[in-house]
Amino acid sequence: MMRLFYSSRDFARPDVTVAAALGNFDGVHRGHQTILREMVAQTKARGQSAGIYTFEPHPAKVLAPASAPKLIQTLEQKLKAFEPLGIDWVVLEPFDASFAKMMPETFFEEILCRRMQAKALWVGYDFTFGVRRSGSVVHLKGLCKEQNIALHITEPQFTQDVLVSSSRIRELVLQGEAAQARMLLGRPFALIGTVVKGAGIGAKLGIHTANLAAENELLPKPGIYITTTRLEEKDYPSVTNVGMNPTFPGKGFSIETHILNFDQTLTGKKIEILFLDWLREEKSFSSTEALVAAIQKDIDAAKDYHGCN
Repeated sequence: MMRLFYSSRDFARPDVTVAAALGNFDGVHRGHQTILREMVAQTKARGQSAGIYTFEPHPAKVLAPASAPKLIQTLEQKLKAFEPLGIDWVVLEPFDASFAKMMPETFFEEILCRRMQAKALWVGYDFTFGVRRSGSVVHLKGLCKEQNIALHITEPQFTQDVLVSSSRIRELVLQGEAAQARMLLGRPFALIGTVVKGAGIGAKLGIHTANLAAENELLPKPGIYITTTRLEEKDYPSVTNVGMNPTFPGKGFSIETHILNFDQTLTGKKIEILFLDWLREEKSFSSTEALVAAIQKDIDAAKDYHGCN
């Protein structure tokens, strides 16, 4: 089972050599997965311990909150994405203004060498560390050489000639490009949260929906999506509306998912909505009948996609 430490001060070093992957890992996308799988494959073959050193919150939230990126995942989702990769432990280093002033050499010596006692490090090609991101991969390489620490640098990763990066995935999600985001993530972009009581419009139309109070910062472009809804580790085919539902002005922003061939009440339960593909833009309809017909067409499209009746 993956162990979790909320500070490097609390890190309990196992009685084997420690290898650590360093980074923010927002999205745990295909590029991150490459770093982590390579680390796990090499370290486990030698009987070593493979883990992740990351920060909480994201450094940008402290250093430049006004321009900080909206994160692709919640912390819960990120940690869950680490588990199937064979990670032994994760250190969530508290990041604050004081920590941000640490020089690259101090970070390396105090955190990585003294507290972690790492003998192998894994980073991406664009990794930076220390005050004002002044430490580069080249800098880290020199420090590792002095301490006889093995450094593994993963080159840029491409999927169908597209550079895999968290920033590109954010752009795709905001553009409604769910299928493209899924390609770079290696799994669907997902929103997680609790089902709350909505306005009851779906029920009045004869189409029951679960109204999600999302915990995520990053929300997809308003529109209709083909989705999968995960409830208690079980996946159900669904279709989801994100947006203002313009046919009913004043209703406000909502994320409503209709699970196909499903009639249970989900209020108060935690669910996760996985976005598979874009279906259409939101639009205002001239009548309730026209809206119901459009929703039924969306449901039929989702049934065809999922291959269910």
